[in-house]
Amino acid sequence: MNNKVELELLWEGKPSGIWQRFLTTIHLNFTTYQITKDELIVTTGFFKKKTNTVELYMLKDPDAIESIYQRLLNIGTVSVVIDTMGSASKAGTKILLKNVQNPGTVRKILRDAIEADVMERKITYFDKV
Repeated sequence: MNNKVELELLWEGKPSGIWQRFLTTIHLNFTTYQITKDELIVTTGFFKKKTNTVELYMLKDPDAIESIYQRLLNIGTVSVVIDTMGSASKAGTKILLKNVQNPGTVRKILRDAIEADVMERKITYFDKV
């Protein structure tokens, strides 16, 4: 019996710096980033595979950061802040999607997905305060 869950995948990518491209070529790049309609998923590791998921409605302020080196390769880092809605344990924690291809596009996909998830759940700014 196959227990695999189907996700409505909006975007999927891997780190694409020079070293990461080499690792991907030889099938040794084990980091994957995914944006679904409900979650941001970061999977890392080979011997010890770790999957971190965050519900999109808990995220805010996606930004794209590109150094000169990254701009030459058309890659960048997309960062997003976890909005903990009053919980101090993860307050202000940032999630970084490092060295992704077309960071501006990824940032927009993430921003639009966050907005759609918040609207679908009918969350208002006052609910988050």
